[in-house]
Amino acid sequence: MALGDIIDGVIAPFAPRMAARRIAARMGLAAIRKYEAGGRDRRTSGWSRPSTGANAENAQGIVLLRNGARDLVRNNKYAAAAVRQITANMVGDGIAPMFTHPDQAIAQLAQDDWNRWAEGKVDGLGDFYEIEKIAARGMIEGGESLVLWKPDRSGPDGYCEVLEGDHLDIVRNQARSASGARIIQGVQFDDSNIRDGYWLFEDHPGEQYWSHNMTSRLVMAEYVDHVFERLRGGQVRGVSWLASVALTLRDIADIEDAVRLKKKVEACLALVLTPPDGENGSPLTGEQTAQDGGRQTLETVRPGMIFRTRPGEDVSTVNPTSTGDGVEFIRQQLAAVSANLTPYYLMTGDTTSATYTSLRAANLGHHALLDDWQQNTMIPRVVGPAVQRRLRRLALAKDRRVLECKVQYALPVRRVIDPMKDLMAEVIEIRSGLKLMSRALAERGINSEDHMKAIAQMNGTIDQLGLALEIDPRRLNDAGALQAATGYLAPKVSDSAA
Repeated sequence: MALGDIIDGVIAPFAPRMAARRIAARMGLAAIRKYEAGGRDRRTSGWSRPSTGANAENAQGIVLLRNGARDLVRNNKYAAAAVRQITANMVGDGIAPMFTHPDQAIAQLAQDDWNRWAEGKVDGLGDFYEIEKIAARGMIEGGESLVLWKPDRSGPDGYCEVLEGDHLDIVRNQARSASGARIIQGVQFDDSNIRDGYWLFEDHPGEQYWSHNMTSRLVMAEYVDHVFERLRGGQVRGVSWLASVALTLRDIADIEDAVRLKKKVEACLALVLTPPDGENGSPLTGEQTAQDGGRQTLETVRPGMIFRTRPGEDVSTVNPTSTGDGVEFIRQQLAAVSANLTPYYLMTGDTTSATYTSLRAANLGHHALLDDWQQNTMIPRVVGPAVQRRLRRLALAKDRRVLECKVQYALPVRRVIDPMKDLMAEVIEIRSGLKLMSRALAERGINSEDHMKAIAQMNGTIDQLGLALEIDPRRLNDAGALQAATGYLAPKVSDSAA
């Protein structure tokens, strides 16, 4: 019993009104100080709220979540579409670096070396942009991927491959030693709490064949890029992006199966007839009398079925009526799922009630997520480390000045709903100085410097041939009228005329 309750109990026999005021004041103060969701009452009695850390949560469910997500992607059309759409929009045809340097020759050297390597078979089968795709898909579906780097014949970091999170030994844990080092779920940290190694299985533990040695081995962190979305401070490993919607997707699949079966039953109009005495067969359905004289049991219902009963049994009609089929409920549940993954119309293909405004609103929200995933996960964990590895290798082989190159990234093209409206808005941003043209080109996956050179070359060809094209903004505006004289178009005044 609290001290206030004891005092109120003493005061109540002598001054009940004062005791009542005290109790009311304390109850009001408690209500002011308390968050309803933070209380312990009838409404929260079944709410499990453990104060576990990020790694303790992952250790309890990371494997089952990963396996469940993969099963959903294999067998659930909505999960498969969501993962494919996120991957396509996040990576597309690849996130490519663009190098700049005060010395253009150095920037071109770095760019040519990257293009030559990235467009080759970096894992023996596909190019680096496919590596980006596989790493992103593994992160979405399974929660994490690992890019493992190995030397090739020409030097270090010439070969890379993507490993799934299963390769990382989750049961490998070690408390902090006297030197300060420790291991958490297969990730080894030094005394400064910096990752310095990964305990990896040589083969995937789930393959049908077994390696002669299923003991994990330590691979130093300089050869591994761990790709996952970090959601909490201190989080060591990633969790499947389908974790919060997996059960809902399974329930939706079960509901769809039930609705589908119900529709089949509703389509079944059948007759149950009683034949005259002594007639046991049916000329329409064939013999129905068992060898022992008993009656065979009909186990299924089909459209147009006519079933003969024994004499004396009632005649009835099987004509199921159509009722609500739960389509709206399924649509609402899918909308909730899509809010956590990708826009509803991309995941379901359903645009029946979509408008330009609703589609654009969905796209804008999705683009914000893409910015987050690209800038905070894919670039710093996959593309950026690869670029730095290639620059270090090039510096050793050719020119150390390539390490001074600055890097921008050309991102996949983002599709627009209405090109006229969206592009005009982008033009206004560029003309008003709110957005650089180089940034707009980079968002379309275009190297701005190469693009400008191509425009200059094309304009030179147009001028050389004396062409006047309607699409040439130097001479005609968007309405097809001649542009006002500018420094570019104004006639030159000769010295003699002057």
